[in-house]
Amino acid sequence: MNGKKTVVVMAVLLVVALVSVSSIIAVSKEADDTGTSNNSSALTGNETTQNETEEAQAVNKSSFMFVQTAHSGSLVPVEGEDNRYILTLEDVSAQTICFSDRPERVVVQAPIQKFLDGFCFSPENPPNAAIEILEGDEEMDVAVMKLLNPVYNAANKTLQYTVSILEEANHSYAIFNERHDGSLPENFGPATLFIDDCPASLIYCQNQNEDVCGSISVKYCWTESCMGCAPCRDSYTDICERRFGHNCSQWTWDWLSAP
Repeated sequence: MNGKKTVVVMAVLLVVALVSVSSIIAVSKEADDTGTSNNSSALTGNETTQNETEEAQAVNKSSFMFVQTAHSGSLVPVEGEDNRYILTLEDVSAQTICFSDRPERVVVQAPIQKFLDGFCFSPENPPNAAIEILEGDEEMDVAVMKLLNPVYNAANKTLQYTVSILEEANHSYAIFNERHDGSLPENFGPATLFIDDCPASLIYCQNQNEDVCGSISVKYCWTESCMGCAPCRDSYTDICERRFGHNCSQWTWDWLSAP
């Protein structure tokens, strides 16, 4: 096994080992807003800079990575669609490993269907993922892609995604971007899928009558307590007021996982 594969395999083994830790540390920080709205009055000059700085400083949660493993798989082009494939993972593990970076070191296992139900696979902003084929050719063993439409069959132990391979890799782990091949064999052996943290999604600003004034794209974070993606901050009242005025200070969002 060459050096670069050894690094990735060791990383996977380390994650699996961490799952045995008996105590799970709670996440206490918050993560960045990305913050654009579909109906806001323009902010300019120092006001824009100040608002962006306040929003960036207000949240700073740890990022998660999600790992799914399979004994084999395939990547088949969707007929008539450019850069559209069906990724099928065979004999897939029934648990998704979820772990955060420093300093929290949170590690949990989520039942795969519960993870899929709670994660953000929206067509507007699907998550990035990198697939590593452990026994693949060096020039066709890593690809960074967008994930859509997950379908899990527990009885057959198969997991399918509709995917698009990124022309320019943009994974949170630089090693995958550096090794991105842009292509994979149609059939392959043991593989590991590394999924980035929740992509940005929307909150909806409302008035007292619960009429929606507009929406704002903000950072979503994965929470191990509910095993789903949710807005990172506890409140977006200040952002709604800045974007749409003090009469539109309430906000809501679509809960993506079952309680």
